[in-house]
Amino acid sequence: MLAGTAEPDPIAGMTRRGLAAACAGLVGVALAVVALPQAGAPAEMILGTPPNYGPAAISEVPNAAAITRRIWMPGLEDGYNAQGLAVAGGSVLVAAYRSDSPDVRRGPCRVFRVDSTTGSATAQVDVPSPCGHAGGLAIADRRLYLADTRTLFMADLDGMFDGPPPRFRTIPLGPGVTGALAVSEMEAIWLGTYREDGPGRLFRFMTAALDRLADGTVLNASDAASQIAIPSHAQGAAIDTAGRLWVARSTLRWGELDRLDVTSGKVEREYQAPPGIEGIAFDAAGRLWAVSEAGARHYYDSWRGLVLPFYPLIFALDPAKLK
Repeated sequence: MLAGTAEPDPIAGMTRRGLAAACAGLVGVALAVVALPQAGAPAEMILGTPPNYGPAAISEVPNAAAITRRIWMPGLEDGYNAQGLAVAGGSVLVAAYRSDSPDVRRGPCRVFRVDSTTGSATAQVDVPSPCGHAGGLAIADRRLYLADTRTLFMADLDGMFDGPPPRFRTIPLGPGVTGALAVSEMEAIWLGTYREDGPGRLFRFMTAALDRLADGTVLNASDAASQIAIPSHAQGAAIDTAGRLWVARSTLRWGELDRLDVTSGKVEREYQAPPGIEGIAFDAAGRLWAVSEAGARHYYDSWRGLVLPFYPLIFALDPAKLK
């Protein structure tokens, strides 16, 4: 070493992402004692491709016994943050936005198609501007609806992932209608608002009415066939075969599933769920599919990655096993 020179500081020379990765690795070692599967539990493989950042183990979560399948969310390495979810036959569709900063919650939007049996990401479609959050995803009348904060996007589902890029029609959302989440029905979709300080609202729009809207026509709350109140922190919702409404509520630190009466909005049951739970949807077998944003890469570019749960998964739940 030359006289008068200081020894390089390995920490100062690290990038923010490198420092976060190194620290997250240490946390991963510390969290290994709660890795799934746990001792005495049946071995369950997480399908898909794991990311190369974050802890070495996923976090322990509530109601793990009700989870029947786990799949790594695609696009994690590229900074995609999962939001909306829908089920199309044997595929799970997940909408996400891309961000490389923990303080930026908007970015380019993409819909991933994932095989629900193998966990393989089989295709993807980019959603045009002004999409920036991709909060909700719904399917009705063979159309895919993506709900963004101020805009509803719709396109034909048939051939969407297998041909040329689809043409998305855009519908601006008027005052009181926010695309924070979306719900699938046969001939209708629901759009919901996210609020932290009180109940949000869920609006039901018939697809026939949406088809009649001219391009650029604003969709208002008065266009809704019906509406109900939903709990605070609502991130996703789905209707089961019995006609009951399920609402996923969360922050990055906790998660909950509420079962509601779809007519009155009264909460009938509450279940703890994985933190960061976002979009949810039922498949034909009655399984409840969900996705969590806890562990999205842009949160691991800061100190948040050292203290937040790590569960960036698509997962299936057996509702009968929830406690």
